[in-house]
Amino acid sequence: METTDKEILIEAINDCAKTDGWANLAEVGVDLRLKGVKYGKLSKFIHNYSDIVETKIDELRQPPVVYARLIQDY
Repeated sequence: METTDKEILIEAINDCAKTDGWANLAEVGVDLRLKGVKYGKLSKFIHNYSDIVETKIDELRQPPVVYARLIQDY
């Protein structure tokens, strides 16, 4: 059975997440590419899964860093 992009995304976020559940989105993107997921713009790809993934931006860092985590009750 072939793994779906959604399943790979869940795995990538879990692989990259820190103890608080948040994963640096750039690291998630690298993991997705290594797992063979092809996407154009990562933010648009993530937006397609807004039912299971939430994001936040840390603007205190320069450049700003985007984080993602799985929504607990998806």
